Amino acid sequence: MSPAHGPIQWQPAPGRSDASSARGRRTRDKILRSAIAVFGKRGFGETTVLDIAEHAGMASGTVYQYFEDKHDIFRCLLQDLTEKLHRDTRMPADDEGRLVVRDSMLTYIDVYREYAPIFRAWWELLEPPTEFTDAWVGLHEKSRGEMAAVVEDGRKRGIIDKKTDPEIAADLIVAAFERPVYVKIVLGWDDHTSDEDLADVMSHILGRGLAED
Repeated sequence: MSPAHGPIQWQPAPGRSDASSARGRRTRDKILRSAIAVFGKRGFGETTVLDIAEHAGMASGTVYQYFEDKHDIFRCLLQDLTEKLHRDTRMPADDEGRLVVRDSMLTYIDVYREYAPIFRAWWELLEPPTEFTDAWVGLHEKSRGEMAAVVEDGRKRGIIDKKTDPEIAADLIVAAFERPVYVKIVLGWDDHTSDEDLADVMSHILGRGLAED
């Protein structure tokens, strides 16, 4: 189990292989790739370990050598996803304290597209609250905290209106960053807007939209 509102901390369960050999890593990676495909097709609730094993072309017993159950597989996938999001999609601030958005947005879209089946399955697991709900909240709290710090710095520098509440602004920035991508990729509401167009608009809004008159 993960700590409340914290990231998923996955490690092999007692008695399961740690995939320390090259062959073991290849097998575990194959299981994870198959899990992404099956979760995307069937959803989390309807997926079984047998489904994942059959997609991977192996016996279910092989899957159980590495994972306890489908929840354990999902934890491993979420750890990989959240680490990649934190590492690769953070929005830095430039020397003037303004958000540098475009490249981070394009990377975020790429990650979202790669893991779209996991995001879709993750939404299934938010209610009633579970450890996966805590992981979702933890992911957003980390992003929101980073954005609030950027907004507060902008207020001190005089490039953001001092009446702007950093916490509220951070909530809106995180939502503006995440929601259009979710709608575009996971829900499939694609209006033929390119990734570059979306990144350009978000860069303009988030990089300049809070400037004082």
